Amino acid sequence: MSTLISDKSNQLLKAPNNFDFIRYFFALSLVIVHFCTLMGLDQFWVISGGLRVKVFFIMSGFLIFYSYIKRPNLKNYVEKRVRRILPPYLLVVILCFITGIFITSLYPVEYLKSKETYSYLVYNAFFLNFLQPTLPGVFENNPIQAVNGSLWTMKVEIMFYISVPIVFSLLKKYNKIWVMAGIFIFSILYEQCFTYLYEKTNNELFFFIRKQIGSQFIYFYSGTFILLYFQYFCKYLKYLFPLAICICIFEDANIILFYLEPIAISILIIGFAYNFKYLNFIRKYDNITYGIYLYHFPIIQIIIQFGIARSYPLIAFILSLTITIIAATLSWKYLEKPIINKKLRS
Repeated sequence: MSTLISDKSNQLLKAPNNFDFIRYFFALSLVIVHFCTLMGLDQFWVISGGLRVKVFFIMSGFLIFYSYIKRPNLKNYVEKRVRRILPPYLLVVILCFITGIFITSLYPVEYLKSKETYSYLVYNAFFLNFLQPTLPGVFENNPIQAVNGSLWTMKVEIMFYISVPIVFSLLKKYNKIWVMAGIFIFSILYEQCFTYLYEKTNNELFFFIRKQIGSQFIYFYSGTFILLYFQYFCKYLKYLFPLAICICIFEDANIILFYLEPIAISILIIGFAYNFKYLNFIRKYDNITYGIYLYHFPIIQIIIQFGIARSYPLIAFILSLTITIIAATLSWKYLEKPIINKKLRS
């Protein structure tokens, strides 16, 4: 075990947790939020899509970095990340392309000849969903035409994964506090810079760039920060938890509280994970949350296209959720689990 975390922290980290429960809660929340967004309905769910993204980034920063600390082997790390992320991701991109043949308003030949079709395949295969989010003639009468808008976070996650071995090396070489402070300062300056440029120019490109990898580092590495000082986190959690709640409530009061929000959410999520252990019963079930994330958006879009949602929104939601869970379960059982369980090459 690396010296980055103490023996006491490592012992505490082995305690039962309910991260899987949190994954399921926020994955299902995302389905609700996107159903309302794609339908053009008022949001009735208190958990926003933005909060869901922050929580998943924070958990990734905590769990992925801990995994690398336990086994800092770059080759194995890359292989494990590729196995976990790439096969189901590429499958959903291909399935969307194939489904488009049957639901496009174009003739199949026109669809297959369109440059837009192959731009979608290429850009999405390389996690550049924002460059071609649509397929020709697909969902053109829906309120939103994107085929799978959820995939925008994938490129950010990939950049996080790339950064982990680099930051690990820096933490081994330099003072942990200074390294983490440098990451947080960079992330804040990045967000401030592109916010300023957007407000001055009203150029949507700056708004888009603002929410990319640079500004998200603070969430991913807030999770890592808690990990590095987990022993003290557990010791003082009874004071940190109510303080974090106050920060989240009053974050808009001033800029300091605003930029403490990532740490505050990290305290709440990781504190919850290690203190409501009766919720860890869900760990005995298959982890289909990645499949839910990948499949729910296009499934909702298809149901909207066929007009069910307008007349019977509740039935449409139940149908969307049911089909999503079935697709995610099949993906886990026949694709994700067999690949994950395959023995790593030494």
